[in-house]
Amino acid sequence: MDTELNLLTPKASGQVVYGIDAQSANKQKRTGVENYCRQLIEAMKLHQLEGGEQVVLYSNTKLDQTLGELPQGWSSAVLNWPPGRGWMSMRVSWEMLRRKPSVLFVPGQALPIICPSATVTTVHDLAFARRPDLYEPATRKRLTRVTKKAVKKATRIIVPSTSTKLDLVELYHVAESRIVVIPEAADTNLFRHYTQESARGALQKYRLGTNFFLVVGRLEKKKNITNLIRAFELFKSRRGMGDPFELVFIGEPGYGYGEMKKYFDLSPHKDQIRQLGYVPDEEVAPLMSQAIAYLFPSWYEGFGIPNLEAMAAGTTLIASDIPAHREVVGDALRPLDKLGAQGLAAGLLVPPGEPEAWAHALERIVKDGTLRTELIAKGTERVKQFSWEKTAQQTWEVLRGLV
Repeated sequence: MDTELNLLTPKASGQVVYGIDAQSANKQKRTGVENYCRQLIEAMKLHQLEGGEQVVLYSNTKLDQTLGELPQGWSSAVLNWPPGRGWMSMRVSWEMLRRKPSVLFVPGQALPIICPSATVTTVHDLAFARRPDLYEPATRKRLTRVTKKAVKKATRIIVPSTSTKLDLVELYHVAESRIVVIPEAADTNLFRHYTQESARGALQKYRLGTNFFLVVGRLEKKKNITNLIRAFELFKSRRGMGDPFELVFIGEPGYGYGEMKKYFDLSPHKDQIRQLGYVPDEEVAPLMSQAIAYLFPSWYEGFGIPNLEAMAAGTTLIASDIPAHREVVGDALRPLDKLGAQGLAAGLLVPPGEPEAWAHALERIVKDGTLRTELIAKGTERVKQFSWEKTAQQTWEVLRGLV
């Protein structure tokens, strides 16, 4: 039986009801999109509702304790459905027929078959269309299908970057008036500067010192792992015997891991290439703060929250030179440039397909303490331009603009 807490149809109550999909936000293990959904909903809770407004959070299981702490005017609807596919397309569609909200917001992109006339969704990236070779065929087909549906049904489409907006316009011929760019943010309460002492517990748990490069994310083709391993090998070959630096990966295996595992297993420096698997954010944050640099070599991203997390953690950032990263990092410094006194350089940007350039960037960060200090300072300032409070405010403006 469905859980219904003060759920009224707008017509019956005379109120404005915002229905928000909270299924992704309610997952215990969360990565990029799920964290976006979680952080956004929590930030939206902090904005006071206007007269006559209500919010209903839809999920397929009971909201966890934190997410389930709802302010005045908010309620939860558990829409029961057997395990497996079909919850969004079928069960949420049925809810739209029974109790259609004034506005439906689906931050995870996939829309139900039946939508209200005012529907908003977030398209996070179009990597599957730009780089289909990086995706499993079944995943690519699914993403293509749900994106076509989103483009067709959504009244407004939120995207995290201008580069994603341009992709939508070019690849799906979406009118620019329907697209709203709302940048994402980092959880700066969690991702912050940690002292080595305060990070000691996490470092000891994973047997780490402070001479390590860190990578966080699913180990999949999109993340360009094999080129990074090649770059690390080049870096190590020039460092000599006894070099302490390690390359540390946090994340579970994804598409293409079978191929990249050969690189892990056959590397001459495999003893200094660590795979920690899934690590909760509460431990990722202190580890990130102690890394010599955070590495983000993806072939494609729609935004790249880890860029901001690294800046907030006070860690030097080295990221792939792709459009979304240029937007987030700002006037980023390329590895071969001289560090200027002006600009907003908050990291090094490196072509994703050039292991030699990545090796050079690693070497430069290790050797140049002045560069590290300046990049960290600039990153600390750059991350202040992004906040979940601002993201939530802009999202509320989109939703209220459709009432």
